Amino acid sequence: MSTGADAVASALRDAGVEVAFGLPGVHNLALWPAFERAGIRIVGARHEQGCAYAADGYARATGKLGVALVTTGPGAANTLGAVGEAWASHSPVLVIATDIPSTLRRDGVYRGVLHETTDQAALFAPVTKLRTRQLSEAIAVAQEPPAGPVYVEVPTDALGAAAPPPGVRMSGGVLRPEPAPIPASLPRRPLVWVGGGAKDAGDSVDAIARRLGAPVVTTYSARGVLPAGHPHLVPAPPHEPEVTKLVEQADCTIVIGSDLDYMNTMAWQLPLPAPRIAINIDPVDATKNYDFAQVIHIDAIDASDTVRHIERREPWFGDLAALGTAIRDRLRAAPETAPAVEFLERTEASLGTSDSPIMFADMCIAGYWLAGHLAVTRSRGLHYPMGWGTLGWAFPAGVGAAAGGTPTVCIVGDGGMLFAIGELAAVAQEQLPLTVVVVDDGGYGMLRFGHEHEANGSDLSPVDFVTVARGFGVEAVAIDGFGPEYGDALAAAVAARAPRLLHVRAQLYPPVTTSPRWPIRST
Repeated sequence: MSTGADAVASALRDAGVEVAFGLPGVHNLALWPAFERAGIRIVGARHEQGCAYAADGYARATGKLGVALVTTGPGAANTLGAVGEAWASHSPVLVIATDIPSTLRRDGVYRGVLHETTDQAALFAPVTKLRTRQLSEAIAVAQEPPAGPVYVEVPTDALGAAAPPPGVRMSGGVLRPEPAPIPASLPRRPLVWVGGGAKDAGDSVDAIARRLGAPVVTTYSARGVLPAGHPHLVPAPPHEPEVTKLVEQADCTIVIGSDLDYMNTMAWQLPLPAPRIAINIDPVDATKNYDFAQVIHIDAIDASDTVRHIERREPWFGDLAALGTAIRDRLRAAPETAPAVEFLERTEASLGTSDSPIMFADMCIAGYWLAGHLAVTRSRGLHYPMGWGTLGWAFPAGVGAAAGGTPTVCIVGDGGMLFAIGELAAVAQEQLPLTVVVVDDGGYGMLRFGHEHEANGSDLSPVDFVTVARGFGVEAVAIDGFGPEYGDALAAAVAARAPRLLHVRAQLYPPVTTSPRWPIRST
C-alpha cells in the first residue's frame, strides 16, 4: 500500500530531489522509511533551525530545491529564523512540517494535544511565498522566479493513510510582451550593477559589459557572476571610496537582478547615475528603492539580447586590476586594516583556483571582509546572509552545501559558531567535505566597534573549539593570527576534503562596508 508518506517522497523524487535535511519527531517518523524507498537521502541535523539552514545552503550552492523535514509545533517553529533568511535572499527552500492528527484538530481551539498550535501555518506567513497542503503546488512555487521558501503542512495521520502518489505540477512559462531593448542612444559611460537575481547570468552580464564598454559592480549576492580578474569586473564593493568615485563618473546605470538594497547602497545614499534601466524578472521589486527610466521585464539569463543592436563600444574606465591593487595597497598600509588584507590573501591562496571549494561567510568581521573583497573565481562561489543578516547562518548552511557534494569552507566568528555548534555531529556522521574556520576575537567583535569601553554584552567567555570539535570526531587545530601557519593549515584542510576545524585566535578591524563605518553623504 502506498501511504501519504510515500506520496510525499515520490513527489519530491519526481521533482529531482536527491537530498533532504531532517530531524525526526514522533509525528513525522514515517517520512524516513518512505524517503529511503524513494531513493532520497536524508541528512540528519541536530536542530530544526539547522535543517532549514542546511536546505538553504544546499539550494544556494546547487541552484536546486532545498528540502527541510521537521516535526510539529516547536519543531516547525524552530525553523523560522532560517526560513526568514531564505525568504529575504530568494532561496528556493521547502519546509515540510507535520501537524497534529486531523482527527484531533478543532479549528481555533487549543485542546492540549502534544505539540499543538492553533494555526501553525500562520507562523510562516511573513517569511514564505506560500503556505499550503498541496505538495505539487509548493514544489513549483518555491522554484518559480523570484524563488523563495514555501511551507507545506501535513497532518500526521495523513502520512500513514493510503494515498496515491501525486503528480508534480510543472511550472508553466508566463507569456510576456517582447521587451523593448536598451536604447542605442544610451549615454557613453554606462555602469552595470548586478545583483543576486543574476547570479547565474554570467554569460549575459559578460556580453552586456563588453558590448557597452561598462564596468560591472556586483552586490554581495552576485559575487562570482564574473570571475575574479575579469577585465570589466570592479574588484571591490561600492563602499570603498575608489569604487564610489568610479560610480560617480558614470552617466547611466544598468541594474540587472538587483533591488538596490539598503546595505549595498549605503542606505540609498550611493549616487547611482541616471538614467537608470532595470533588467529584472520582478519589476516591482526592481523599482522600489530608486527611480528608473525603463524596466525590461525578462530573466537576467536572457539579458544579452537587449544590447545586440548597439554597436560595440570601447571601455570608458581605466585598468580595474590596477584599481583593485591600489585598494588593497591602501588597506595594507593602514595598521588597523593590514591584518585583514593578510587574512584575505592567505585565504585566497589556500582556496586555489582549480576545483576550489565554495565559501560561506557569516555575519562576523571576517565575513564582512570576505563578502566585499574575496576574489571569487566562479558562479555561486561565495555565499553570505545578506537577506536578513542572520548571525550563525554560515556553518549550518555550509553543512547543506557540503552534503550536496560541494567541498565547502565556512568562516564564522566565535559567537556565531555557538548558535549551531551541535551540527558538528552531522558533519562527522556524514563525513562531509567541510572546513570550518572559527575566527575567535573573544566575543561579538562588531558590537564592540565604537563601544570599546562599554559593558554591552559583547564579551564572551572563551571556548576551546579544538577540544569541542575533537569531541564530535572532527579533526581540529588552533592557530594564532593569519600568518603562514594559518595559510598552510587552511590549504591542508581544504585538500583533505573531509571534516576539519581551524580555531584562529585573532582580531580584525571592520571594513568600510559595515554601516557604522559608512561615510556621511548627502541624500
